[in-house]
Amino acid sequence: MPPELVTFCETGRSLLVGTCSADGVPDCVRAVGVRVWPDASHVTILIPQATGADAARNVRANPRLALTLSEIPSHRTMQLKGDVLAVREGGDDDRARATAYRSTFARELGSVGPPIELVERLGIWPLWAVDVAIRMVFAQTPGPTAGARMPVQVKVL
Repeated sequence: MPPELVTFCETGRSLLVGTCSADGVPDCVRAVGVRVWPDASHVTILIPQATGADAARNVRANPRLALTLSEIPSHRTMQLKGDVLAVREGGDDDRARATAYRSTFARELGSVGPPIELVERLGIWPLWAVDVAIRMVFAQTPGPTAGARMPVQVKVL
């Protein structure tokens, strides 16, 4: 991903993770942070265990995932699709990232109405850290380019 998309991913965007069971039953859950790897072709997505049990089970059986990231005030949106490499319990660094994300997300969401104090109640711990190799990036901002594939260079580890 180019640097501007990396920055977009790692700030307080609305994060929704889409998965499917082995039988094709879809699931959607809110994520609480993203870490883009130094190669900008992989990400770690943080999903609360309290709400993400189905997502974790799904990606273990069907290791594909879609992450939709939306900037709330502008509706600028993109979607990453990729292959799940690992699902693990989050560590201290993941918890710190999720805590920082929640504060940033609360301010961004608060800019359009909901009280920041309410959003800061978003449960983040314990969490799953899901490592994903990005395969495709799509523009999803409403308008004529919605659904267009964005250029991305995929690096293989």
